[in-house]
Amino acid sequence: MKLLVLFGIIFLWGWLNSSPKKSAGMTTQKTIKLEDTIQFAHQIQPILVKHCSPCHFTGGKMYERMPFDKDTTIINHEAGILRRIKGEENLIIKTFIDQNKKGS
Repeated sequence: MKLLVLFGIIFLWGWLNSSPKKSAGMTTQKTIKLEDTIQFAHQIQPILVKHCSPCHFTGGKMYERMPFDKDTTIINHEAGILRRIKGEENLIIKTFIDQNKKGS
């Protein structure tokens, strides 16, 4: 019986330490640290594909005017993009733009 209780405690401890945390001060491994350099292809483009496809990507009706597969477009159209994308994704894009503005 004691062995079964010990096994249960060890299992529960392992499960609690491996599951994602959402409380203050605890983050999941997928969370981007905003002090890190944000890469366009890895962090920004997936957000844009999610919110702005198909119009702003190859073949889309807005692609020629505003191609969202180019980082310079995102930097040059900061206000409009940040107005449309909300939440944590907005903060990630804003940080990327701030990291890449000329003269920074």
